[in-house]
Amino acid sequence: MHFPHPRVFLALVAMASLAILSTSPPATSSPSASYVGPHFGDGSLPAGCIADRDPLNPDNLCYHMLVGLNALDTPRVDVDILVPVSPAAERDMRMAEQAVQMWDDGLHYLAGEMDLQWLRKGFDMHIRTHEVVIDPDGTLAEPLNLVDPEIVVIASNPVGGIGIGVDPSNLASQLGVTDGEGLPCTSVPDPFSMAAWQAKPGWEQHGREKGGVYVEDCGGVGGNVCFAVNGAIDPVPGASDFFGIFDLISHEFGHCLTLGHVGDGADGPWGPTPTNDIMAYSTDPPGLTKCVSTLDVEGFALRMSGYLDVTGDGKVNGADQLVPNDVVGDGANSFQVQHPDDHLYASSTGSPTDCPQPNYSILPGSYGDFMPHEVETTKPRLAIGTLTEQGGRLRVVGTARNVPKVPVTHAHARSATDATSDSITPITDITGVKVRTTRTAVDATMSVSQLWPVAKAGSVTAYSLLISGRRFDSFIGTGNTSGKPMTMDNGTGYYLPSGTAKWDYDTNEVTFHIRRDYLADQHIFAPYTIFGETGLHARSNDWLATTDSAPDAKGLALAAPRMARESRDAPVARRVTSRTVSLDNGSGNLFVPTDSTLGVGLVSTVDSRDYLSLPIKRQSTVTATLTWDNPSSALALLVNGGSGQHAVTKSGKVTVTVPWARRDLSLTIDPQEITGPVTYTLTATVKTVVADKDHDGVPNIADACVTKAGPSAGGGCPDTDADGTFDTFDRCPRAASISPDGCPTKDDERVVLYVDGTRVAATTVMTRHGSDRYILSTPAGLGRGAHRVTVAWLRDGRVIARETRRMG
Repeated sequence: MHFPHPRVFLALVAMASLAILSTSPPATSSPSASYVGPHFGDGSLPAGCIADRDPLNPDNLCYHMLVGLNALDTPRVDVDILVPVSPAAERDMRMAEQAVQMWDDGLHYLAGEMDLQWLRKGFDMHIRTHEVVIDPDGTLAEPLNLVDPEIVVIASNPVGGIGIGVDPSNLASQLGVTDGEGLPCTSVPDPFSMAAWQAKPGWEQHGREKGGVYVEDCGGVGGNVCFAVNGAIDPVPGASDFFGIFDLISHEFGHCLTLGHVGDGADGPWGPTPTNDIMAYSTDPPGLTKCVSTLDVEGFALRMSGYLDVTGDGKVNGADQLVPNDVVGDGANSFQVQHPDDHLYASSTGSPTDCPQPNYSILPGSYGDFMPHEVETTKPRLAIGTLTEQGGRLRVVGTARNVPKVPVTHAHARSATDATSDSITPITDITGVKVRTTRTAVDATMSVSQLWPVAKAGSVTAYSLLISGRRFDSFIGTGNTSGKPMTMDNGTGYYLPSGTAKWDYDTNEVTFHIRRDYLADQHIFAPYTIFGETGLHARSNDWLATTDSAPDAKGLALAAPRMARESRDAPVARRVTSRTVSLDNGSGNLFVPTDSTLGVGLVSTVDSRDYLSLPIKRQSTVTATLTWDNPSSALALLVNGGSGQHAVTKSGKVTVTVPWARRDLSLTIDPQEITGPVTYTLTATVKTVVADKDHDGVPNIADACVTKAGPSAGGGCPDTDADGTFDTFDRCPRAASISPDGCPTKDDERVVLYVDGTRVAATTVMTRHGSDRYILSTPAGLGRGAHRVTVAWLRDGRVIARETRRMG
């Protein structure tokens, strides 16, 4: 028996996100006002983060970017853009130029916002554009030789036709590249043929999209040349959601800048995933193009640090080289880990929905502006909570926080009607949307003129609910003969549980029930902005066109009640016990040669892997052992849902140990290469864990800081001053700071206590992620009589807020 793909919800609601306890995200403002700082250096993870990328690990709350792709070897990046001649060539060149300019401006803007001035000043990009003239026979009219480029962007179209006057796949001439000394580096036969690129050893395909990258090592002065090849020009920019040409070029260009994926690519999944990131496969945010993120800049800075003066000592040497915080990574590549609170975008507010957009105009010379201009959307609010006096000494407790300038909605239910017949067909015509938020879910009802008729071969229509930029699609999959709709998180590709969306053919309504703990695990918090949307799609998640949305203008803004504090962990056992269980799929645990996946997942349209679950009744250490009776075959075992794992593979046997399992585990048996009929045996030894020396809820076996209490999300290690730096790497663990070493500097925000106009105490606060609590105490007694107590909040050397109380 074969169960659905592991992306079927992945039980992500089982992730113990600390952020679930939050009722609202930090107010959005310019990136510099919200970004705390990068964490470079092997093992120097942001507080609350772990290196394990398992999307089911309940402690995995942070973003992971694969870094170090390709070998960009200079901060002076020359980019050649090649576009074949066509009636729309000028527009196509502008699309490609704008995609590259988005990176250039975005990297420089965010480097300044992130206080990486060495990168902002030292990195330079030069763009050269070529319209390739083609003779009637399909060959180059003139030879084209590119001199010492670092990146070559090629926009080809393997099928020709729409938007392209000449089919460039007929080109048989060569593209030549010479290095800085004029010496030949490489030649590319038929450079506008996607098939020619796909046939080259080392070609990296971008999933099922017609695009990818290829790197040629020219050696010597020429260094490396990265080719970002994009196999289709979008005939109507913005109409296709497979990957519009702008985002496709931007994504492949990011690979040439040495950046890898962020969790939802073919090399994933790992999670959670920042689906709005240009290095994600997702088309979030719906209807908008993407822009550079702070995680992209951190990944790029790692490479550039080898060629720029990071330390400011006037020299470039080994002391400047930055190191990613997860060097081991997957064993082949390193990763840079970032806390979601520091994940911002090159926009005026830091939000992905405000990313600068390309100009799609048919008017020649129309370009978008990709250098954002800061917009402050928050204001400081200082509050004195309590004033207490003991032994004549004053103790002041309060909060400093940033609040939205625009009032936030308090509504938990809203609705909108939509004009009828404003879509291309009745089955995509929305007539209204009603939404309600509860302590546990976002419930919505979408009314349409007519639902897709009951069908046994899939629906061309998808009915979607957009929640704060994340689209949840309900549809009947292509080839699905059950006639039952499924619901997919279009951002991650995860399928949600059956019943998440229901179609009522009597009322022509689609109802959605999206769990808020799932949204929180994806870092989507109230207040929410919600739309209803219909569109045409193919396969499962290829969105072809949006046909109607409601409301037509701004979405419905909704607050939500405080989420229920629920512990989804299994209880701790009172004593150590051990048991061994056998697991089977109910149909013989058998694989045959046609089930082979070759280690790359789906080879055909049928998923041949087996998916089993192991209930965890008490927190335990689990050892899963997979054996099989045909040693010439190769099977793999993946165990998800635990706090880390260790695997040992031998001939005919795989053992995976999960030190700490406190949620149900998901086990995947992958028939990578089956040479003949194979029967496998899978057992699991479950041993309860009880030892917890520092009483922080993290058992010793999984606690990286056994004698220092800390949250499970940090592997048991504390961040006493809550400044985002683990105590292990914090030189001043009891004084919060944004500085790399954790010690206060003049750049930190402070609150200062004045009594009768005299400064008596001060402490640093960290409000870039929203708010911070402060405690101030006078060093000596106040004396008799009435006193005026003032707390002032200082940022960048000036007072931005103050609060005064009188005592006595």
